[in-house]
Amino acid sequence: MVPYRYRQHLVTDDELAAWGPHRAEYDGSILGVHGPCPNCRHTTELSVERSVMARGQSGELPALAPTARMTRICHCACGQEHPQPGAAEPAQNCGSWWLVTMALDPDVTPAVRAATDSSLLPALRAVQEVTATEEATLRSSAEKWIAAVTALLGLFGLAGVVVGKDAFVGMSTEARVVAGIFSLVAIAGAAGALVLAYKAAYGWPVEVNLGNDHLLTTWFINRRERLKEAARQLRCAVVWALCSLGALVVALGCIWFWPRSSPAGPLVEVTRGNDSKVCGTLLDSKIDHELRMRLPNGEVELFGAPDMRWVKNVGSCPS
Repeated sequence: MVPYRYRQHLVTDDELAAWGPHRAEYDGSILGVHGPCPNCRHTTELSVERSVMARGQSGELPALAPTARMTRICHCACGQEHPQPGAAEPAQNCGSWWLVTMALDPDVTPAVRAATDSSLLPALRAVQEVTATEEATLRSSAEKWIAAVTALLGLFGLAGVVVGKDAFVGMSTEARVVAGIFSLVAIAGAAGALVLAYKAAYGWPVEVNLGNDHLLTTWFINRRERLKEAARQLRCAVVWALCSLGALVVALGCIWFWPRSSPAGPLVEVTRGNDSKVCGTLLDSKIDHELRMRLPNGEVELFGAPDMRWVKNVGSCPS
Protein backbone atom coordinates (compact mmCIF):
# COMPACT_ATOMS: atom_id res chain seq x y z
CA MET A 1 0.00 0.00 0.00
CA VAL A 2 1.28 3.45 -0.88
CA PRO A 3 2.15 5.38 2.31
CA TYR A 4 0.88 8.91 2.88
CA ARG A 5 3.28 11.60 1.73
CA TYR A 6 2.38 15.20 0.94
CA ARG A 7 4.17 16.09 -2.27
CA GLN A 8 3.66 17.31 -5.80
CA HIS A 9 3.38 14.49 -8.31
CA LEU A 10 4.83 15.42 -11.70
CA VAL A 11 1.97 13.97 -13.68
CA THR A 12 2.08 13.09 -17.38
CA ASP A 13 -0.60 13.03 -20.05
CA ASP A 14 -0.49 9.23 -20.10
CA GLU A 15 -1.28 9.07 -16.36
CA LEU A 16 -4.34 11.25 -16.96
CA ALA A 17 -5.52 9.37 -20.04
CA ALA A 18 -8.36 7.73 -18.06
CA TRP A 19 -9.55 10.99 -16.59
CA GLY A 20 -12.75 12.64 -17.75
CA PRO A 21 -14.73 15.81 -17.00
CA HIS A 22 -18.16 16.38 -15.45
CA ARG A 23 -19.96 18.93 -17.62
CA ALA A 24 -23.15 20.90 -17.01
CA GLU A 25 -26.04 19.74 -19.16
CA TYR A 26 -27.28 23.22 -20.07
CA ASP A 27 -24.04 24.76 -21.40
CA GLY A 28 -21.34 22.09 -21.29
CA SER A 29 -19.20 24.01 -18.78
CA ILE A 30 -16.82 21.95 -16.67
CA LEU A 31 -18.02 21.20 -13.14
CA GLY A 32 -15.20 18.82 -12.19
CA VAL A 33 -12.94 15.98 -13.30
CA HIS A 34 -12.42 12.41 -12.05
CA GLY A 35 -10.06 9.51 -12.58
CA PRO A 36 -7.42 7.33 -10.90
CA CYS A 37 -4.85 9.04 -8.66
CA PRO A 38 -1.52 9.01 -10.53
CA ASN A 39 0.24 7.96 -7.32
CA CYS A 40 -1.97 5.41 -5.51
CA ARG A 41 -4.27 4.59 -8.50
CA HIS A 42 -7.42 4.91 -6.36
CA THR A 43 -10.33 6.78 -7.96
CA THR A 44 -10.44 10.45 -7.00
CA GLU A 45 -12.13 13.60 -8.27
CA LEU A 46 -11.81 17.38 -8.34
CA SER A 47 -14.70 19.84 -8.10
CA VAL A 48 -13.92 22.98 -10.09
CA GLU A 49 -14.59 26.47 -8.71
CA ARG A 50 -15.15 28.74 -11.72
CA SER A 51 -15.32 31.94 -9.72
CA VAL A 52 -14.32 33.36 -6.37
CA MET A 53 -15.82 36.06 -4.26
CA ALA A 54 -13.38 39.06 -3.92
CA ARG A 55 -11.60 40.31 -1.19
CA GLY A 56 2.33 24.96 -21.45
CA GLN A 57 1.23 21.60 -22.29
CA SER A 58 3.21 18.37 -22.33
CA GLY A 59 4.05 15.84 -24.97
CA GLU A 60 3.08 16.28 -28.58
CA LEU A 61 -0.47 17.42 -27.90
CA PRO A 62 -1.34 20.79 -29.43
CA ALA A 63 -1.08 23.59 -26.90
CA LEU A 64 -4.29 25.23 -25.74
CA ALA A 65 -4.56 29.00 -25.56
CA PRO A 66 -4.99 30.45 -22.03
CA THR A 67 -8.56 31.44 -22.91
CA ALA A 68 -9.39 27.86 -24.04
CA ARG A 69 -8.17 25.99 -20.97
CA MET A 70 -8.66 25.93 -17.20
CA THR A 71 -5.87 24.77 -14.89
CA ARG A 72 -6.37 23.72 -11.30
CA ILE A 73 -4.52 21.96 -8.47
CA CYS A 74 -5.86 18.47 -7.90
CA HIS A 75 -5.34 16.70 -4.57
CA CYS A 76 -5.79 12.99 -4.07
CA ALA A 77 -9.19 12.51 -2.42
CA CYS A 78 -9.54 8.75 -2.88
CA GLY A 79 -10.94 8.15 0.60
CA GLN A 80 -8.80 5.01 0.99
CA GLU A 81 -6.58 4.39 4.00
CA HIS A 82 -2.88 5.08 3.57
CA PRO A 83 -0.40 4.47 6.41
CA GLN A 84 0.91 7.73 7.80
CA PRO A 85 4.40 7.52 9.35
CA GLY A 86 4.43 8.80 12.93
CA ALA A 87 0.62 8.96 13.17
CA ALA A 88 -1.69 6.60 15.01
CA GLU A 89 -4.44 6.78 12.39
CA PRO A 90 -4.01 6.23 8.65
CA ALA A 91 -4.71 9.10 6.23
CA GLN A 92 -7.70 9.00 3.89
CA ASN A 93 -5.57 9.87 0.86
CA CYS A 94 -2.02 9.39 -0.35
CA GLY A 95 -1.10 13.10 0.00
CA SER A 96 -0.18 13.64 -3.65
CA TRP A 97 -1.24 16.68 -5.64
CA TRP A 98 -0.71 17.69 -9.26
CA LEU A 99 -1.73 20.20 -11.88
CA VAL A 100 -4.42 19.37 -14.41
CA THR A 101 -5.58 21.35 -17.43
CA MET A 102 -9.15 20.99 -18.73
CA ALA A 103 -10.19 21.91 -22.24
CA LEU A 104 -13.18 24.25 -22.19
CA ASP A 105 -14.36 23.14 -25.64
CA PRO A 106 -16.29 19.83 -25.33
CA ASP A 107 -15.03 18.77 -28.78
CA VAL A 108 -11.34 18.91 -27.82
CA THR A 109 -9.73 15.60 -26.88
CA PRO A 110 -8.29 14.63 -24.55
CA ALA A 111 -10.43 16.79 -22.27
CA VAL A 112 -8.05 16.43 -19.31
CA ARG A 113 -4.29 16.58 -19.60
CA ALA A 114 -1.20 17.37 -17.57
CA ALA A 115 -0.24 20.98 -17.00
CA THR A 116 3.40 22.01 -16.97
CA ASP A 117 2.98 25.80 -16.79
CA SER A 118 4.39 26.20 -13.29
CA SER A 119 3.99 29.99 -13.47
CA LEU A 120 0.29 29.48 -12.71
CA LEU A 121 1.04 27.81 -9.35
CA PRO A 122 1.06 31.02 -7.20
CA ALA A 123 -2.27 32.08 -8.71
CA LEU A 124 -3.73 28.61 -8.17
CA ARG A 125 -2.59 28.63 -4.55
CA ALA A 126 -4.27 32.02 -4.12
CA VAL A 127 -7.50 30.58 -5.56
CA GLN A 128 -7.39 27.75 -3.02
CA GLU A 129 -6.83 30.22 -0.18
CA VAL A 130 -9.64 32.53 -1.27
CA THR A 131 -12.04 29.63 -1.89
CA ALA A 132 -11.36 28.15 1.54
CA THR A 133 -11.95 31.42 3.37
CA GLU A 134 -14.35 33.35 1.12
CA GLU A 135 -17.43 32.77 3.29
CA ALA A 136 -15.68 33.88 6.47
CA THR A 137 -14.11 36.82 4.64
CA LEU A 138 -17.44 37.93 3.21
CA ARG A 139 -19.17 37.73 6.59
CA SER A 140 -16.31 39.60 8.28
CA SER A 141 -16.42 42.31 5.62
CA ALA A 142 -20.18 42.65 6.06
CA GLU A 143 -19.74 43.03 9.82
CA LYS A 144 -17.17 45.78 9.30
CA TRP A 145 -19.48 47.59 6.88
CA ILE A 146 -22.20 47.61 9.55
CA ALA A 147 -19.99 50.03 11.47
CA ALA A 148 -19.51 52.03 8.28
CA VAL A 149 -23.24 52.34 7.72
CA THR A 150 -23.69 53.34 11.37
CA ALA A 151 -21.06 56.04 11.00
CA LEU A 152 -22.68 57.21 7.77
CA LEU A 153 -26.01 57.60 9.54
CA GLY A 154 -24.16 59.55 12.23
CA LEU A 155 -23.48 62.20 9.62
CA PHE A 156 -27.09 63.24 10.03
CA GLY A 157 -26.10 64.24 13.55
CA LEU A 158 -23.37 66.39 12.06
CA ALA A 159 -25.93 68.00 9.78
CA GLY A 160 -28.17 68.64 12.78
CA VAL A 161 -25.39 70.48 14.60
CA VAL A 162 -24.69 72.70 11.59
CA VAL A 163 -28.23 73.39 10.44
CA GLY A 164 -30.26 73.14 13.60
CA LYS A 165 -33.74 74.55 14.03
CA ASP A 166 -32.63 78.07 14.95
CA ALA A 167 -29.22 78.13 13.25
CA PHE A 168 -30.26 80.50 10.45
CA VAL A 169 -32.61 82.76 12.41
CA GLY A 170 -31.82 86.39 11.68
CA MET A 171 -29.19 85.58 9.05
CA SER A 172 -29.19 87.36 5.72
CA THR A 173 -29.86 85.48 2.49
CA GLU A 174 -26.18 85.61 1.53
CA ALA A 175 -25.14 84.13 4.86
CA ARG A 176 -27.68 81.35 4.59
CA VAL A 177 -26.51 80.43 1.07
CA VAL A 178 -22.83 80.34 2.07
CA ALA A 179 -23.46 78.35 5.25
CA GLY A 180 -25.78 75.93 3.43
CA ILE A 181 -23.30 75.27 0.61
CA PHE A 182 -20.40 74.61 2.97
CA SER A 183 -22.61 72.43 5.16
CA LEU A 184 -23.42 70.23 2.17
CA VAL A 185 -19.73 70.10 1.21
CA ALA A 186 -18.83 69.05 4.77
CA ILE A 187 -21.39 66.24 4.80
CA ALA A 188 -20.42 65.02 1.31
CA GLY A 189 -16.72 65.11 2.20
CA ALA A 190 -17.28 63.16 5.41
CA ALA A 191 -19.34 60.55 3.56
CA GLY A 192 -16.69 60.21 0.84
CA ALA A 193 -13.88 59.89 3.39
CA LEU A 194 -15.83 57.23 5.28
CA VAL A 195 -16.52 55.11 2.21
CA LEU A 196 -12.95 55.38 0.87
CA ALA A 197 -11.43 54.48 4.25
CA TYR A 198 -13.61 51.41 4.64
CA LYS A 199 -12.93 50.31 1.05
CA ALA A 200 -9.21 50.61 1.71
CA ALA A 201 -9.49 48.57 4.90
CA TYR A 202 -12.01 45.91 3.93
CA GLY A 203 -12.60 46.15 0.18
CA TRP A 204 -15.83 45.60 -1.66
CA PRO A 205 -16.88 41.95 -2.20
CA VAL A 206 -17.41 41.09 -5.87
CA GLU A 207 -17.65 37.83 -7.78
CA VAL A 208 -14.67 37.23 -10.08
CA ASN A 209 -14.88 34.88 -13.06
CA LEU A 210 -11.95 32.40 -13.18
CA GLY A 211 -13.30 30.32 -16.04
CA ASN A 212 -9.98 30.07 -17.91
CA ASP A 213 -6.26 30.54 -17.33
CA HIS A 214 -6.23 34.03 -18.85
CA LEU A 215 -8.89 35.20 -16.39
CA LEU A 216 -7.03 33.45 -13.57
CA THR A 217 -3.78 35.25 -14.37
CA THR A 218 -5.56 38.61 -14.73
CA TRP A 219 -7.26 38.16 -11.35
CA PHE A 220 -3.98 37.24 -9.66
CA ILE A 221 -2.18 40.29 -11.10
CA ASN A 222 -5.03 42.59 -10.04
CA ARG A 223 -5.01 41.00 -6.59
CA ARG A 224 -1.34 41.89 -6.18
CA GLU A 225 -2.15 45.47 -7.19
CA ARG A 226 -4.77 45.70 -4.46
CA LEU A 227 -2.36 47.13 -1.86
CA LYS A 228 -1.43 50.04 -4.14
CA GLU A 229 -5.11 50.79 -4.70
CA ALA A 230 -5.82 50.56 -0.96
CA ALA A 231 -3.00 53.04 -0.23
CA ARG A 232 -4.42 55.46 -2.82
CA GLN A 233 -7.91 55.16 -1.33
CA LEU A 234 -6.55 55.82 2.16
CA ARG A 235 -4.75 58.98 1.00
CA CYS A 236 -7.93 60.19 -0.72
CA ALA A 237 -9.93 59.45 2.44
CA VAL A 238 -7.60 61.65 4.51
CA VAL A 239 -7.86 64.50 1.96
CA TRP A 240 -11.67 64.22 1.88
CA ALA A 241 -11.79 64.23 5.69
CA LEU A 242 -9.66 67.40 5.87
CA CYS A 243 -11.81 69.10 3.23
CA SER A 244 -14.92 68.13 5.19
CA LEU A 245 -13.44 69.58 8.36
CA GLY A 246 -12.52 72.82 6.59
CA ALA A 247 -16.00 73.18 5.09
CA LEU A 248 -17.56 72.52 8.49
CA VAL A 249 -15.41 75.24 10.07
CA VAL A 250 -16.51 77.74 7.39
CA ALA A 251 -20.19 76.81 7.85
CA LEU A 252 -19.98 77.16 11.63
CA GLY A 253 -18.10 80.44 11.25
CA CYS A 254 -20.93 81.81 9.11
CA ILE A 255 -23.53 80.71 11.65
CA TRP A 256 -21.66 82.00 14.69
CA PHE A 257 -20.03 85.23 13.44
CA TRP A 258 -22.02 86.53 10.45
CA PRO A 259 -23.95 89.67 11.54
CA ARG A 260 -27.62 88.96 12.17
CA SER A 261 -30.59 91.29 12.02
CA SER A 262 -32.52 91.96 15.18
CA PRO A 263 -35.34 89.51 15.70
CA ALA A 264 -38.73 90.82 14.67
CA GLY A 265 -41.44 91.23 17.28
CA PRO A 266 -44.46 88.94 17.48
CA LEU A 267 -47.33 89.21 15.03
CA VAL A 268 -50.54 90.47 16.65
CA GLU A 269 -54.03 91.20 15.48
CA VAL A 270 -55.88 94.20 16.98
CA THR A 271 -59.67 94.40 16.94
CA ARG A 272 -60.87 97.99 17.12
CA GLY A 273 -64.05 99.22 18.73
CA ASN A 274 -65.80 99.28 15.34
CA ASP A 275 -64.89 95.59 14.88
CA SER A 276 -62.31 96.34 12.18
CA LYS A 277 -59.10 94.30 12.45
CA VAL A 278 -55.48 95.32 11.90
CA CYS A 279 -52.56 92.86 11.76
CA GLY A 280 -48.85 93.58 12.01
CA THR A 281 -45.62 93.26 13.96
CA LEU A 282 -45.70 94.47 17.55
CA LEU A 283 -43.16 97.22 18.32
CA ASP A 284 -41.92 98.61 21.61
CA SER A 285 -44.18 101.36 22.98
CA LYS A 286 -42.77 104.83 23.54
CA ILE A 287 -45.51 106.16 25.85
CA ASP A 288 -47.87 104.54 28.33
CA HIS A 289 -51.22 103.14 27.23
CA GLU A 290 -50.24 103.13 23.58
CA LEU A 291 -49.57 100.21 21.21
CA ARG A 292 -47.26 100.53 18.22
CA MET A 293 -47.54 98.15 15.26
CA ARG A 294 -45.71 97.89 11.93
CA LEU A 295 -48.15 96.96 9.20
CA PRO A 296 -47.21 94.59 6.33
CA ASN A 297 -46.80 97.63 4.03
CA GLY A 298 -44.12 99.04 6.36
CA GLU A 299 -46.18 101.83 7.93
CA VAL A 300 -46.28 102.19 11.72
CA GLU A 301 -49.68 102.68 13.32
CA LEU A 302 -50.47 103.75 16.87
CA PHE A 303 -53.38 102.46 18.94
CA GLY A 304 -54.63 104.08 22.12
CA ALA A 305 -56.19 101.99 24.85
CA PRO A 306 -59.78 103.28 24.22
CA ASP A 307 -59.55 102.26 20.55
CA MET A 308 -58.68 98.61 21.22
CA ARG A 309 -61.17 95.86 22.00
CA TRP A 310 -59.04 92.72 21.52
CA VAL A 311 -55.33 91.98 21.00
CA LYS A 312 -54.18 88.48 20.16
CA ASN A 313 -51.09 86.75 18.79
CA VAL A 314 -51.34 85.27 15.28
CA GLY A 315 -49.06 83.09 13.16
CA SER A 316 -49.31 85.25 10.06
CA CYS A 317 -51.12 88.27 8.73
CA PRO A 318 -53.56 87.98 5.85
CA SER A 319 -52.16 89.25 2.59
